Amino acid sequence: MFVSWPLLAFLGFGVFCVGTVVGSFLNVCIYRIPWQKSVIWPASHCPRCYGAISTSDNVPIVGWLALRGECRMCGLPISARYPLIEALVGLLFLALYVVDVLLATREGFGQIPVSSLAVLAYHALLVALLVAATFIDYDLLIIPDEVTVTGMVLGIALGAAFPWIRPEPAAAATHLGGLGVGILGLLAGAGLTAGVRSSFSFLLRREAMGFGDVTLMAMIGAFLGWQAAVLTFFLFPFFGLAHALWKLTLYVGKRLAGAESSSADREIPAGPYLSMAAAFLLFSWRWLWPLWAKNLFEMLHAIFWWMLGVNVGPLN
Repeated sequence: MFVSWPLLAFLGFGVFCVGTVVGSFLNVCIYRIPWQKSVIWPASHCPRCYGAISTSDNVPIVGWLALRGECRMCGLPISARYPLIEALVGLLFLALYVVDVLLATREGFGQIPVSSLAVLAYHALLVALLVAATFIDYDLLIIPDEVTVTGMVLGIALGAAFPWIRPEPAAAATHLGGLGVGILGLLAGAGLTAGVRSSFSFLLRREAMGFGDVTLMAMIGAFLGWQAAVLTFFLFPFFGLAHALWKLTLYVGKRLAGAESSSADREIPAGPYLSMAAAFLLFSWRWLWPLWAKNLFEMLHAIFWWMLGVNVGPLN
């Protein structure tokens, strides 16, 4: 499908707007899901005066700016986090549009394969789930099953219905193959995380990672395949390094000052950084796999089989 540059720009703006609307819905999910509240009913309202927020005031980003960050009826401040999450999701969707649509074709700019739009929607769904998991985990140090189990089912089902939709080498030729890739990715993501969680919990004599991290990795594997799940797990500590150093600095400062410390001083949510690593791979996989990751997996494959004393060819 050929489109002109003005239409490409307009489509990009439309994708950004859709992202802000999804971000607005995610704000509701982030607030309500941990407390087992419906994300559909009741409509959004002020927590102090219980006044319903009108449709015009509920327009993503613009509504908050028009209200100057306050409830129209009682003046209660509205956190800037709401429009920031809307803008974040909008920008993430726009970045996916650039990577999955504008850069997806080999025929040149202006040519949009219809399949690229499906890939964009598939990745946008994963990004939305990752954003919800990230902010819930930051707030409460939990990742609800409503997010991750739903994501597992969607990742496996959509990957089976559209077996070509996952990134290489997780793309499949048949529906059954797509189903198998999703299940294998789920098991690899969950199994790797569960194994590390159990080992470090035993060594540290306390829970090293939450079970929500296991289900989050299972969801990522179901969407992207086992190779991306493995890379996500080994990349996420680099994204959480700054947070870990900040926590360590505060903890050491408290100990030196003789102040009491709590378990919260040592706890760092892994979910946000697993999500960041997965998002990084989404945006970079087009270049990362052929230029680096493919060779890495072939080398690891050869080493693994050499250790078992089996002579096999390279991983395809």
